[in-house]
Amino acid sequence: MTHMATVSIDVSDMNQALNFYTQALGCEFKKKYSDEWQVIAIGALDIHLQQKAAGTVAAGEHRRDYRRHWTPVHLDFIVEDIRPTCSGIEAHGGSVEKQTYAEQADIAYCADPFGNGFCVIRE
Repeated sequence: MTHMATVSIDVSDMNQALNFYTQALGCEFKKKYSDEWQVIAIGALDIHLQQKAAGTVAAGEHRRDYRRHWTPVHLDFIVEDIRPTCSGIEAHGGSVEKQTYAEQADIAYCADPFGNGFCVIRE
C-alpha cells in the first residue's frame, strides 16, 4: 500500500536547479541519491530533482525540451507575500509571467529556469 507521494521535476542542470529551488523558493536540501538525482523538500513535500539531458526520450515519442511548456499538473508554493518571492524567482533564473492581486489572495504564474510552470500564492 502506498504510504507517501512525492513530486519529480526534470531539470537539465542539477546545480542550477538546487540553487533556484533553495534560494528563490525556500526549499531545503534533503538527500543526494546521485549527481543526477537529488531531493529537496518544502514542508512535508519531497521534490525529487532529476537531471535529464534535453532531447532524451521523456515518454513515448516525446523528447525533453526545456523551453517553457504547459502541463495540467504543477506545484503551488504558498508564501506570505508574492512580491519579494517573484523578485527572487527572476533573480535566480526563473520567470514571472503574470501577477494578480486580490483582497483574499494573490497569485503569480511562474516558470523555473527549465520551463516547468508553477504558481506562487498568498492566501
